Amino acid sequence: MIEYLGFALLGIGMGTFTGLIPGVHVNNIAPLLVGLAAGSALTIFQAISLIVAMMLTHTFVDFIPSTFLGVPSKDTALSILPAHKLVLKGEGYEVIKLTALGSLGALLLSAMLVGPLTPLMGPAYESINPHMHWVLIGIVIIMIALEENWRKKFYAVGVFLLSGFLGLLTLNSSIGGGEGALMSLLGGLFGMSVLLISFNEDNTLPKQRISEETIEGNGNTKSIFTGTSAGLITGIIPGVGAAQGTVLTQAVTNSDGARNFLVGISGVNTAKALLSFIALYAIGRPRSGAAVAVDKITDIGLQELIFLVGIALFVGGIAAMIHLKIGKMAAQNIERLPYKWMCLGVMGGIVAFSLYYSGLWGVPILATATFIGLLPPSLGIKRTHCMGVLMLPIILYFMGLEGFVLKLLGL
Repeated sequence: MIEYLGFALLGIGMGTFTGLIPGVHVNNIAPLLVGLAAGSALTIFQAISLIVAMMLTHTFVDFIPSTFLGVPSKDTALSILPAHKLVLKGEGYEVIKLTALGSLGALLLSAMLVGPLTPLMGPAYESINPHMHWVLIGIVIIMIALEENWRKKFYAVGVFLLSGFLGLLTLNSSIGGGEGALMSLLGGLFGMSVLLISFNEDNTLPKQRISEETIEGNGNTKSIFTGTSAGLITGIIPGVGAAQGTVLTQAVTNSDGARNFLVGISGVNTAKALLSFIALYAIGRPRSGAAVAVDKITDIGLQELIFLVGIALFVGGIAAMIHLKIGKMAAQNIERLPYKWMCLGVMGGIVAFSLYYSGLWGVPILATATFIGLLPPSLGIKRTHCMGVLMLPIILYFMGLEGFVLKLLGL
């Protein structure tokens, strides 16, 4: 057992690296571990320990760069993550504490739900699957309906369709190289567009206050439940992102506020990371890159599932401490760093990764995605409508119309 904990510690280090470097993800490294397991360089449980630890740690630490990079001005803050609003008030470390609480709380709650959820997930998925397109269409309608007025609802429909057809053209045709185009698409819609706004404005980050006051878990129970529920939704229903799942569950539970949102949304990917392995066991379908990697290494039985949960709980506490420590260092030093040069460095990394994964096609795809990603802040609508890039192709797939639409477009 000590051997597996050692591999888990190595995975924690790798997950910290992928979480801190924009553009690098567990999904980029997991295939290498699959290859090592296939070549007998790693045993099955060693590989599982590495992958699970890396994935879970990433879901904690990746909030650090997303909190302190790409911060907008006050005029555009309404369309960006609530984390950036708090950073502009000098409360960046508060964001780190809130996201640590949300991720760890969602992990613990998800582990508690493994027993009750496992026998229910299979039948639930089988009943939903034939009607998945209607479920997704319903989610899209709700997200659009949550906009303030009819003008913004109209803009939301336009952004959803634009991003959706871009996703269809690049992911489901020979133009963009298939799944390799995901880096260019998501990097433009949710990365480059935010960084460009920040870079082109005269932003000076205020000194961040470092408060050692403990955030009470009891007062955030509803938000932790929200994040875990959203993780379950995104773990079962394809194409639904963390922000969409959180907004939907917040609407159902009637919770609001930037701090509640941060606790909720930070728990989504952590909960999804664990619940995706439960889905792999219960319905035989991987719902994350890490779950795909584990699925290629071995069949998940009850013994493997219990092992996964144990490793996840071991990793969670350590990942939370790393997140708090590095986040505190970032908050203490961010105003001293060359912010615009950091933005340029991240944008250069996004371009480089786009070229690596998509070749020369990556540049026009990235440019188009960036243009669409700039529309929500200029129109005053939620950036989550850009998730049409995945949702529209998935809706058409479940409706059986994907091939017809592509043929209609001459592709």
